[in-house]
Amino acid sequence: MIMKRLFFVAMFLAAWSGLAQTPPASLPELPSPTKTIQDKKQFNAVTLGPGNNFSIRAAPPDFQLDSFGLSPDGKWVFLGWASGRLEVRDSQTETRIGEFKPMQGPIFEADYNEQTKQLLVTGQHGLIRFVDPHSGKMLREIHAEIGKRKYDIQKVIVAGDGSWLAYVNQENGKILDLKSEPPNSLADLGDAYDLALTRDESELWLVNREKIIGLKVGSWKEIGSAPLLDKVRPDGTPSLAVVSAGQGAVAFVPSQSGLLRYELNTINGRKVTQNPAYWVGINAASNEILVNEMHALSLYSSDGTVRCQWKQHRSRELKVNENGEWLGSLDFGKVELWSLSSLASSCAEHKPKQYARAGADLFFKVRGFPSRSRAADLPNRRYTCRRLKSAKDGKREHAHQSLLRLLPARESHHELLPLALENAL
Repeated sequence: MIMKRLFFVAMFLAAWSGLAQTPPASLPELPSPTKTIQDKKQFNAVTLGPGNNFSIRAAPPDFQLDSFGLSPDGKWVFLGWASGRLEVRDSQTETRIGEFKPMQGPIFEADYNEQTKQLLVTGQHGLIRFVDPHSGKMLREIHAEIGKRKYDIQKVIVAGDGSWLAYVNQENGKILDLKSEPPNSLADLGDAYDLALTRDESELWLVNREKIIGLKVGSWKEIGSAPLLDKVRPDGTPSLAVVSAGQGAVAFVPSQSGLLRYELNTINGRKVTQNPAYWVGINAASNEILVNEMHALSLYSSDGTVRCQWKQHRSRELKVNENGEWLGSLDFGKVELWSLSSLASSCAEHKPKQYARAGADLFFKVRGFPSRSRAADLPNRRYTCRRLKSAKDGKREHAHQSLLRLLPARESHHELLPLALENAL
């Protein structure tokens, strides 16, 4: 059973089930991709016959683009075809750097380690290989343990120095010691679906359908865990993104009812949106989070506030390279690339200007004030009233969501009011 493929299909269907509803008309279209990389060879699926008849043939495996990857520095793009053929392309010139078949059957993942200069590829039945990225020569092979359900590998992370490897397969993931041959098992990751390292590589965090768990790199002892505040959609797969925030780190997890955010030093979590989310990725260059959610592809700051939003883009799989240069999207037969710096600058910083009188009334009601007139009794009333008068009319729902995210942050109504208004306007 190929769970990797099921994940792509589930994400695709989940995203488009959201699009079947009416999307917000105010969101701009995603700009045209910076680069589009596809096979130079073209397959003609339509064959004309006598009497204006025609037939349509399925594309052979060598024309079915199954997966893609990006090198950490963004210079290389890896294209994995269903036949097992792997292409290494230059992301700027689209020049083919290498082409080979590192294994039989489809390639699920291709990740390059800049320190060891090795390309890791994964395939069916728990197969992991390290190969030369230019020639495809096999340098090492690992057979990951297969569980009773025979799920394939979902995600692999290799230490920067190549000393250990962690993989998850939704059943019996492991951390392996790459300094030994064969690799010894260092820790059991159970039924985790996704995993992520903190920027300093001191902690490894993983997520399954029930909770988020942290391990100390080296000792592999658990440093904390917390239940997920809501579940992932039944037809979706949990994903995880970890970014720096102040003196610590925060994790983001998409759920069926909104984006979840966890302070990893305390494992305290909160829901920062009320919109079903499907996938999260890291823009490391700006320490921000990309989120594929219902109706939108969004960019969030590490504190959980939305920065930019575009109409949702059709995609089988989304990825961001390690240094945050590219957002990549796998579509049928091609990979589209967007420069993340250009993408972020293409939209103004998100300020929910729709917060207005209706939103203000809602704020006072939520906090127990009978009306806006009671604001005159509060400190900073001149500031508050001035901001209210300058606000434009807008939607109650967005104001409600924005304010609910802010309310737990402060205990004092007097101190919170100007902060909430400033943030919402």
